[in-house]
Amino acid sequence: MNHVYAILTIDIKGGPLSKKLIPALSGRTVRCLLFDLGDTLWSRKDLNVWQRLETEANLRAVALLRQCVASKSLPDMTDIELGQRLRESIDERTRDLIRHDPDLEPDGGLAIEQVLLRWGAEKIDRGSGEAIFEALRVRIPESRPLFDDVLSTLAVLQERGFQLGVVTNRHWGGKLFQVDLQTLGLLNYFDPRHMAISVDLGIRKPNPAIFLHVLNALNIPPGEAVMVGDSLLSDIVGGKMLNIFTIWKPKPSVRWQAQLIATGASTTQSPGLAASELFSAAPSDDLPAGMHITDDDYVLAHVQSHAGKWDQHIHSEVKPDLIIENLSDLLDIFTEVGKQ
Repeated sequence: MNHVYAILTIDIKGGPLSKKLIPALSGRTVRCLLFDLGDTLWSRKDLNVWQRLETEANLRAVALLRQCVASKSLPDMTDIELGQRLRESIDERTRDLIRHDPDLEPDGGLAIEQVLLRWGAEKIDRGSGEAIFEALRVRIPESRPLFDDVLSTLAVLQERGFQLGVVTNRHWGGKLFQVDLQTLGLLNYFDPRHMAISVDLGIRKPNPAIFLHVLNALNIPPGEAVMVGDSLLSDIVGGKMLNIFTIWKPKPSVRWQAQLIATGASTTQSPGLAASELFSAAPSDDLPAGMHITDDDYVLAHVQSHAGKWDQHIHSEVKPDLIIENLSDLLDIFTEVGKQ
């Protein structure tokens, strides 16, 4: 059995991690750890809370929509029904745009305009589209609690001298997002200059450019960095293209995939099993209704074949260097900056 798979087996059973079982780390210099956010540093509130917050945001968007578009041009629905349809239509449109060109973060305001035109409504101005899209934002502190070990783990890594950064795909960013991160206490560990938010940069993981944005700001070469994330197709694929040491922290709903990799199913039982096949085979009822539709792996599982220069990586086997269950597992591995 490959040593990386052995680590996964030990970790999932709750046993200690050992550097001796990580040959890919041997002799590697590590000075920086990069983190994804969603499902890596924070989870999501229970479904009822999530739906309530989404409904409140939907109603704000509908109020603006009715100011911009004549009622006769909109579907004959209640505000709650219209808000839900608007969000679902925007999710569908942004998924299509990402799958067509996964290098780029879709323009939310433009997506609003395009959805309304498809509905047969009159064209609205760009400012109104952006305002409606912004109204759909669900604020982070109310909807996404940090995992219990996040702040303590980041504090210890920082004390040990590691540089910390963020690389994340998000449709909403800007000043409000920074305020939310401050509220959660994350800006105590991440300098905004060392954070790459896809909507603020216009590019998305796994595009190597978004990783390099942070690494260049930190003055850290890719070979001395680690990427920690929940998405095989954005975090692990993107990191691998730059020779970044990749650590997969799978969300519970896809823990079955970790077991497949742990047992060698992707290389032994099913030679040539591609990432897209893994996700198309995923049991859909493991994902809470309404929560999986913008997940990176879900969106990228069927990227069009002409999508981009790194498309072949998404459709090949994905093998992280290490798989962990809890963020605090990092403390057993990265005990000091420098050669491991």
